Amino acid sequence: MESKPCLFKISGSINTEKHKEFEQTVRFVFKLLPHSCFSSHLALDVFNTNLYHLFMLWSSDAELNNFKHSNEYHVIKGSFQTLGLMDNYVTATCMDVHGLEMNDADT
Repeated sequence: MESKPCLFKISGSINTEKHKEFEQTVRFVFKLLPHSCFSSHLALDVFNTNLYHLFMLWSSDAELNNFKHSNEYHVIKGSFQTLGLMDNYVTATCMDVHGLEMNDADT
């Protein structure tokens, strides 16, 4: 059976005075992620300035499950719990994946 990429999203609230510390922690963890994590992004909600969304795209469900048992995941989860509140997380299997090639508009 073909393995499909999986999206993992974590959302949580962090008070404004703790934003810098939280962002530094997430940045540190992102540098430690394996190549099986294709993409990782941290976004601050435009409608709620204390709500962060962390998005990760993993090569397979197995790789995502490995991550959820890793020290890196526990650092992120602990950061949410220590500096604020981890509201929820969502996992989703990508059903249809298309490649996209981008060219530099100036060339």
